[in-house]
Amino acid sequence: MMQTMELIEKLYMLDGISGREDKVREALIECVDGHCEWHTDARGNLLCHKKGKNPTSKKVMITAHMDETGFMLTGIREDGLISFANVGDIDSRAVLGKAVRIDGKTLGVIGTKPIHLQTKEEQDRPVPIDQLYIDIGASSKKSAEQAVSLGAQITFAGEGVTEFGNGYITGKAMETRAVCALLAQMLCEDWEYDADVVFNVSTQAMTSGAANAAFAIDPDIAFIIGSAPADDVRGGKHNCFLGKGPAISLHDQMTYYDTELYQQCIKTAKEKQLAVQQLERSTAKNESRQIQLSCDGVRVLSLALPCRYPNTISAMVSKEDLNHMKNMIYALLKDIEN
Repeated sequence: MMQTMELIEKLYMLDGISGREDKVREALIECVDGHCEWHTDARGNLLCHKKGKNPTSKKVMITAHMDETGFMLTGIREDGLISFANVGDIDSRAVLGKAVRIDGKTLGVIGTKPIHLQTKEEQDRPVPIDQLYIDIGASSKKSAEQAVSLGAQITFAGEGVTEFGNGYITGKAMETRAVCALLAQMLCEDWEYDADVVFNVSTQAMTSGAANAAFAIDPDIAFIIGSAPADDVRGGKHNCFLGKGPAISLHDQMTYYDTELYQQCIKTAKEKQLAVQQLERSTAKNESRQIQLSCDGVRVLSLALPCRYPNTISAMVSKEDLNHMKNMIYALLKDIEN
């Protein structure tokens, strides 16, 4: 059985912006095949049914999204430089000078006008994405067209997962791939109760396939396993910390979560001495709203993995939080049946 860190490293090297999750899905199928029933749907979601030792009175759906933030190639200039648009929420200040990979093979560097040619006003504000370009070393449009094409997916070109400090790991799309790896590894273990685990598509583009999966499963309850920005750094509000367990909130930018599930999570954490962080409000965006409004309505709660520097080439999470998340998921599945 592939261990979580091994699978994280494997998923890390795969590129998969919204709508291009094929390679990530194939790697997850390779991991869970033989350990659960699975199938894919028309949107590209991977739906896994895990048979537990005991049947459940409530149908529970657990989701995590496979896609990462990135870019799409939108134009090739006469001088060979590449125009692009972001796919998902990306801070332009975090991309300048970063190496990228185009369709998994062509390397480039994100650039802009040299600082000594910028006006004072330009230097004092972030450069918008539409004013950046990608340099692939082409001298003309014709030579660039031999290497890349319109619509190509563009991702950060990470060199590998880095482990450092007190059990921290960092890399591109870590806030996404670490959660997927955790759930896939859990599907290879024995479960006490039945559950449906969905690895869904296109959450970063806000067109999540989780709603389609929810109509197929028709769950009573859904736990959305995503990420939350950790603000435990200088200048932050210090509400969400690495190493202190999954974060829950009553609402985020798009969803008001089920109060009973929220209280059940707190009760479970106290009774079983599990780590959990209560946020006043989450700023994360996930697939909760689409699931909540599907079928006849679904009770939802987000369990978020704390992450520093999300949606960058150096997203940082804690291995300890992955263990806390795993324990919380198993405990909740048991407690909602009792």
